[in-house]
Amino acid sequence: MTATIGNVLFVVGMGVAMLFLGACGRDGVATPGAGKAPKAPVVNVITLREEPLVQWLALTGTVVATNAVQISATIEGPIAYCPWREGDAVKEGEKLLEIDRPIYRREVAAAQAALAVARAKLADLKAGAREEEIAQANAMVTQLEENSVFAKSDLGRIEQMVASGSLPGEARDKARVAYVKSTTDLSAAKERLLMLQRGPTATALAVQDALVEEAAARLARAEATAAECVITAPFSGVVTQVHIRPGDLATAKAPLLDMMAPSSQVVRFSIPESYAQLLQPGAACRLRFDALPGERFDSRLTMLYPELDRVTRSRLAEAAIPAKVAVVPGMFVRVDIAAREMPVALTVPDRALLSQPNGGMLVYVVSDGVAKRRPVTIALEGDGIVALASGVRVGEQVVVRGHEMLKDGAKVQVAGAGAAGNGGKQPGAAGECRVKQEQAQ
Repeated sequence: MTATIGNVLFVVGMGVAMLFLGACGRDGVATPGAGKAPKAPVVNVITLREEPLVQWLALTGTVVATNAVQISATIEGPIAYCPWREGDAVKEGEKLLEIDRPIYRREVAAAQAALAVARAKLADLKAGAREEEIAQANAMVTQLEENSVFAKSDLGRIEQMVASGSLPGEARDKARVAYVKSTTDLSAAKERLLMLQRGPTATALAVQDALVEEAAARLARAEATAAECVITAPFSGVVTQVHIRPGDLATAKAPLLDMMAPSSQVVRFSIPESYAQLLQPGAACRLRFDALPGERFDSRLTMLYPELDRVTRSRLAEAAIPAKVAVVPGMFVRVDIAAREMPVALTVPDRALLSQPNGGMLVYVVSDGVAKRRPVTIALEGDGIVALASGVRVGEQVVVRGHEMLKDGAKVQVAGAGAAGNGGKQPGAAGECRVKQEQAQ
């Protein structure tokens, strides 16, 4: 029994020895297929080239009309005219509303009559006396001259009779009074004739001219008050809201109607304080409206407000809306604005960068199948894209995938070897980067 077990063990040992010898060469060395050296890791690379880079700041805004007004009344009264509805188009100067106040029309009529009277009097003064009036005054002077001559001769006759005792002294006194009256009337008639011949004085003309101006001012005031009953459109636009209807009572300062000019619509948005000083009017913008999915429109920054909002610490800005875009106030807009621009930059995806213990950054550059470390500095970074300021040159190949476990000087295989240029560059890595910073308006 013991001999049988020993035979079995001998046979098993010989089998193992034969297997070992089969795996080795004649001199006991392992064959090439038994223990291969590890393959070089496969990496993805991009070839660096110079190209412009724009850093886009992503914000949100709203469509607003900069030329929008709320029309109110300055007087009280019932609404007599208001045919408008929301969305109606009106032209500049077109009648919008009318308030019925008859008393103002009566005041205008009274002021017009008073002005006509004052002007007629002024015209009469400037025309001077008529020939008939001058002739009548001449006739009066002639008559009074004759009366005066008669009164004088009568006074002399009576004085002689009083001296002779034929008449009492009282008769002489009466004759003298009559003579004085005749001479006085004659002087007055001559003065009137002279005044008629000379015409009105400068003072009389100035006084009447002032009365005309006063009457004209009263008429203008009455007309201005009456004009407040009719409200016209201050510009061409669209009615956005109507607050009253015919028959309603309008009160002073109460809103009656809202309107806006569609041509004045802009996109208004807020810029964070950290970018408020970087942007200037004329900066490139790209607009995307939720109401127009799949479309993007190029625009420009047209206005920057002069100060920051004290609460949000942001700066309001406006961008122009292309004429071909049909929008209405209140639309939500996604705004991409060019915050920083580099005319020439070497860009790589941010996944190509590796952090160093000292806080610096490095990339792996492949040359002749060997990956070498390169410390780099960053000039600009955004949403997945960075511009390198130093450490690399145009035409060098930078590893963007498969470099996590690489060591300096390690041999590598480039995926898709033979691809030239930026064939390995990942989508979105060329020409722009975005800063995701949504800012609700």
